[in-house]
Amino acid sequence: MTNFITLLAAAPEHTNLIAKFIDLLNNGINGVGGIGIFGVTVIVFTLIFKFALLPLDLWQKFSMRKQSLAMERLRPQLEKLEKQYANKPEILKQKQAELQRGQMTGMLGSCLPMIVTMVVFFVVLSGFNEYIRVENEKIVYTIAEAYNGGIVDEAVLASFYKPESFLWIKNIYMPDTWSAVIPTMEQYVGSGMGALNATRPDIANIPNWYSTLIGPAATAHNPTSFWNIAKWNGYLILPILSIITSIFSAKLMGSTQAQSAVGTKEQQKSAQKTQKFMNYIMPVMFGVFSLFYSSAFALYIFISSLFSTIFNLTFNLIIKKKDKQRANK
Repeated sequence: MTNFITLLAAAPEHTNLIAKFIDLLNNGINGVGGIGIFGVTVIVFTLIFKFALLPLDLWQKFSMRKQSLAMERLRPQLEKLEKQYANKPEILKQKQAELQRGQMTGMLGSCLPMIVTMVVFFVVLSGFNEYIRVENEKIVYTIAEAYNGGIVDEAVLASFYKPESFLWIKNIYMPDTWSAVIPTMEQYVGSGMGALNATRPDIANIPNWYSTLIGPAATAHNPTSFWNIAKWNGYLILPILSIITSIFSAKLMGSTQAQSAVGTKEQQKSAQKTQKFMNYIMPVMFGVFSLFYSSAFALYIFISSLFSTIFNLTFNLIIKKKDKQRANK
């Protein structure tokens, strides 16, 4: 009894604000008609988070739009300066800087969308990582409590580990790949990319504690070899979708940034090359994280990118319509 109370007191809790919010949201959704699907929580969380950041997205869009219009107004004068000082590059740069001063948002405005995207990405990743880690720890602590209470039958111990499935994914806490459905000991206690870095229950006299407690569930759910495709946790669907939607969203965002690039023609070409590079490197990075981290986080990336794609597409269509109306006037 004393050991049981000790284990209960040591049970992990969420401390990260994002993880706490996900947990609160998940408990609320579970109470609505007994849904009990964490994937639904992830989708709802993503939409709430994206709508909360919508004012910032709109500010960025209008800021780049303002800069693009400013460039359009200044273009004839910039072209005139290029002809006038074609053989005097230093004076040309000075004159261009004077002409653009006070009318452009500058480099910060151009880089801000990328900076915000990266900051938000890693903040949310941290929140999801803690949530997944703590939820896995809770399962292991529950099984340890049962074992400490005298339950040693492997079938009963295995029944305590109920993977949280979602659509084709057998355990949304694990990657949507050929990954094990139940985390291996290396995945559970490891600290590398995608590992849970979780803690073990403080219970004595359990030889090979992870195999003893989690082994029965792993035997029941995990594939015995790479070619045991039927027992893969997922089939790479979310990572592929994440890359596709991220590339499309980045291209839509990049087209707006390219139009608002400032500086000389060489500087504008350099900015456009950088933007083109970022259009691919960031989606690839998102795809890599989708491969190694939980399916829940991959689902977040996909829904987030899909939302951004729809938002960027809608915004661009509205701007094109307004530009057409302005041209007709």
